[in-house]
Amino acid sequence: MVSIAAVLFLAAGNLAAEKPSEPSLLSVFPLGGQVGTTFETTVRGRSLDGAYALWFRSDAVQARVLSIEEEPVEPSASGNRKRKGGTVQHLRVEIQVREDLPIGSHPFRVVTPHGLSNPLTLHVHTEPVLIEQTDAHELPRQAQPLPEHPLAVHGRIHEVGQVDYYSFDARKGEELLFEAFSSGPLDPAVSLYALTGSWFDDDRAVRLAYHDDDVSYPGLSTESALRYRFAKDGNFLVRVNGFWGYGGLDHTYLLRIVQVEAGSTPKTGIRSEWKERTWTRRLDTERMKTLWSRSVPDLAPSLTDDEGKPKEGAVAAIREIPVVDADAEPTRLPVEPPEIPLPALIVGTIERPGDVDRVRFSTKEGDKLILEVETPEKTIPVMNPYLRVVDAAGVEAFTNVYSNVNVNGNASKQIRPKTAFAFSRDGDFTLDIRDITASYGDREMRYRVLVRPWVPHMGEVHIAEDHINLVAGEAKKLSVTTDQEEGYDGFVILSIEGLPQGVRAVPGTEVEPDSPPPFSVGKIERFRTKSQKATFVILPAPDAPATRMPAVAQVYAQPVVDGKLGDRIPVKDLLVMVTRQPESVSENQRKQATEASR
Repeated sequence: MVSIAAVLFLAAGNLAAEKPSEPSLLSVFPLGGQVGTTFETTVRGRSLDGAYALWFRSDAVQARVLSIEEEPVEPSASGNRKRKGGTVQHLRVEIQVREDLPIGSHPFRVVTPHGLSNPLTLHVHTEPVLIEQTDAHELPRQAQPLPEHPLAVHGRIHEVGQVDYYSFDARKGEELLFEAFSSGPLDPAVSLYALTGSWFDDDRAVRLAYHDDDVSYPGLSTESALRYRFAKDGNFLVRVNGFWGYGGLDHTYLLRIVQVEAGSTPKTGIRSEWKERTWTRRLDTERMKTLWSRSVPDLAPSLTDDEGKPKEGAVAAIREIPVVDADAEPTRLPVEPPEIPLPALIVGTIERPGDVDRVRFSTKEGDKLILEVETPEKTIPVMNPYLRVVDAAGVEAFTNVYSNVNVNGNASKQIRPKTAFAFSRDGDFTLDIRDITASYGDREMRYRVLVRPWVPHMGEVHIAEDHINLVAGEAKKLSVTTDQEEGYDGFVILSIEGLPQGVRAVPGTEVEPDSPPPFSVGKIERFRTKSQKATFVILPAPDAPATRMPAVAQVYAQPVVDGKLGDRIPVKDLLVMVTRQPESVSENQRKQATEASR
C-alpha cells in the first residue's frame, strides 16, 4: 500500500510538471479608454497564471498587471462546478495612454511565463468615458440617460436577447455619428428611436434609423456606423444589440457618439499584408509598377528599342495606367461604347438595377490579359460584379465566372475578382460590366476594373501563424506557401530575421497530406494560381535563454528570375517567445517518495 502511495506521489509530481497550455484571451472590458488618461480594464481568458505584462506595438501605451483571479463558477443542477473549456481567469490591468498615441484600434497580447497569447483589441478615443449602469435598461422607458456628447459608452450584452437603451438630447439640424465597436462574438447593431407614445402605449418608441454592417466579408469590419441629422429638438433613444441576439460575458461593446465633424476613428497605420485575389484590395494607376516590384523590374518589357524609338505593339510595363470613367458617357447599346487603351483602369458605378457599363478594346494574337475587379464600398454578397467579354460578332470569349464540378458531382459557379485569359487571334472585343443579379444598384455600388497585360510575379505569401511560443530544446514547424502569379516561373528566397538569442530557423521537409483527386476543375488556370510550399523548422537551443517579452521576427521573401534578384520584401511579422521546460520532480520529492516506499 505504501508503494502505491509513492507511485501516486511521483505521478502527481510528473503531472504538475506537464507543459502548461498557451494563454488564450476571450474578451476585455472596458474595450478601451480616453487618450492621455490612465484607466483600468479586465481581460478575460484562460491559462493566464503568472501573467506579468501586456504587449503593444507602440511604446505610447503601457500596462501594469494588478491582479489575477479565477472566475467563480455557478453550480449546475447536478452540483457540478466544472466549466467547459477549462478554468476562466480575470486579469485586472492598469492602462496608461500617452497623448501621442493615435486614436483607434490597438491590438495587444498578454505575456506569461509559458508564452504569448492571441491578440485582442484596445480602442483608444478622445471622448470622455461612461460605463454602462448595472440597472436594467432593456426597455425604452428604462433607458440610461447620457450626459452631453461627445461621449464613449462602454457596455456589455450579458444575456441572450438583451438590448441596451440609452437616452440623449439632440438639437434641430444636428448631425451625429454613432459608432459601435465590439469584441469578436457580438457583431453590434445600432438603432435610433423617438419616444412618441401612442393611444395604447405611452412608452411607444418609433424607429428613426438602423445600421448593421452591410456585408460579412473576410477582412472587413463587423462594426456599425450610423449617421443621422435630427429634424427637431428633443430627447431620443439609441439602442445597441447583438445582430444574432447572442449574449454573455464576452459580448462587450464601445458606443461612440460624436458630431459628424469629429469624423470616424482613423486606422492606426499598422502594416497590412499583400492581398491579391480579394474584392477589396486596392487597384490604382500604379498597379503595374507595384506588381513588377514583386518580381525583377529589370525584366519588364521595354517601351522603346535600342535607338530610343517606341516599339510597335509594346506594352506599358511600368508607366502610370490611364483612368477611364465608365459613367462619363452613355455606354448602352446602340450607342458605340468608348474604346480604351491597354492597360486601363475603368471606374464606374452600378447606379440602378440592370445598369450595364461597356468599353471596347483591341488585341493581337498571343496577347495575355488580366481582368481585376475591386469593390471599394459595397462588396460581396451585396454587390456581385459580373464581367463578360464578347467579340465583334457578340460571341462570348470569357467571363469572370468560375465553373467546376465538385467530388459529389454538383456543378458550382462563382464570380472571381481576378481572371486571366490568352487571346488566340486578333480581334475587337467589348467588355460588359454589371451586377450578376441585375436586381440591385445605387451610388455606393462602385467598382474599379483593371484591364492589363500579365505580369509574372510573386503573389501572396501565406503564413498562418502570427506568434510562436517556443520551449528551449523543442522545435516547431512554420509552413510558408508562396503563390506564383501569371506564369511566374522563378523561385523565391525565404528568410527569417530578428529571432531571439539561441533560436535558429532552418529549412526542413514534411510529408504532404493525401488529398482526393479533383473531379472536374474546369478552366482553373484562369482563376487560380500555382503555389509552392516551404517549411522552416524553428529550433531553439537547449540552453536558449527565456525571453521576458516577445521578439518581433520578420519573414522576408525575395523573387529570383533567370538568376537575377528582385527586391527583398517583408511579408510577415512574427512574435516569438522562448520559455523553459517546466521543472521536473525535484530531487527532494524523489527522496521523500523513496522513503515512503520503504
